[in-house]
Amino acid sequence: MDNELKYQLIQFIREEIGEFNIDVTDTTELENDLGVTGDDGRDLIVKYASVFNVEISGFVFAKYFYPEPSVFSNFQPISSLNIAKLLDGIREGKLS
Repeated sequence: MDNELKYQLIQFIREEIGEFNIDVTDTTELENDLGVTGDDGRDLIVKYASVFNVEISGFVFAKYFYPEPSVFSNFQPISSLNIAKLLDGIREGKLS
């Protein structure tokens, strides 16, 4: 079951971001490795929550995704959001 769930998650992410050439593993990070950032990150997580029935009401997007670029941006360091964390969110029914 776990391998099937991981496969489904990776396929979902590949389809959402349109990237099929990068090797995706448990440690692949959405922001740093796949380039998912800003509003695209928000959209991906909202759809992930809907597709996999994951509660995200306490999820802080700014903790894991840089904001949309602007002239006045002062980016703070972000935390890693990788495939393993998304899998844990599916298993637990909650991503925080």
